[in-house]
Amino acid sequence: MADSVHICGAGTVGGGEYENISISGSGEVTSDVRCQSLKSAGSVHIAGSVECSGEFKIAGSALVDGDIKCGSCRLAGSANVKSIEADGKVSLAGAVTADGNISGEKVIIVGVANINGLINGDDIRITFDGDGVKANEIGGGTIKITPKKEQKAHWFSKKKIKPAEIGTIEGDEISLELVKADVVRGAKVTIGDGCEIGRVEYSESLEISENAHVGYQVKI
Repeated sequence: MADSVHICGAGTVGGGEYENISISGSGEVTSDVRCQSLKSAGSVHIAGSVECSGEFKIAGSALVDGDIKCGSCRLAGSANVKSIEADGKVSLAGAVTADGNISGEKVIIVGVANINGLINGDDIRITFDGDGVKANEIGGGTIKITPKKEQKAHWFSKKKIKPAEIGTIEGDEISLELVKADVVRGAKVTIGDGCEIGRVEYSESLEISENAHVGYQVKI
């Protein structure tokens, strides 16, 4: 059985195969790593990819140069990654940047995120603030995107806040507030306050707030 490794303070872990990796403080993983779980509290730099059969959990800051494949993923703080592919739940809170895709059975994003690829999952819930959320594409079963309550209050008081900016959103049930998107395509679609949508395609139902703008809508 592979050994476990624990860093307390500051240290370096070589690439390879481990049982569990735990970092408290500041740590660096020098190349690709495989493990059952990886948990870090503080800051960590992984100079490669991660293959983790169980939980990948970061509290603090993380820079991951390669892809993350894991059972579940939880990032709280500031993270810059290439991509995340989880068998189960992906939970991102704080500020996250991804060069590629984010996928999991359930994807929850709270805070700020800039995803250059696709966000994919059976259940996707995004609650944004600050500079909002940007993604090229979102695809899934149930998709809900809304600002935090305090951001929503700012919108109603006519203060300038940034919407979520998405290229294409495609799912079964879609509910949006303060979202700017080129195309929204789904079965049951709700376009809420503050949305600016170029084109909506729906197969079952469509609701549009009087405080939203849709350029073109079509039932398919």
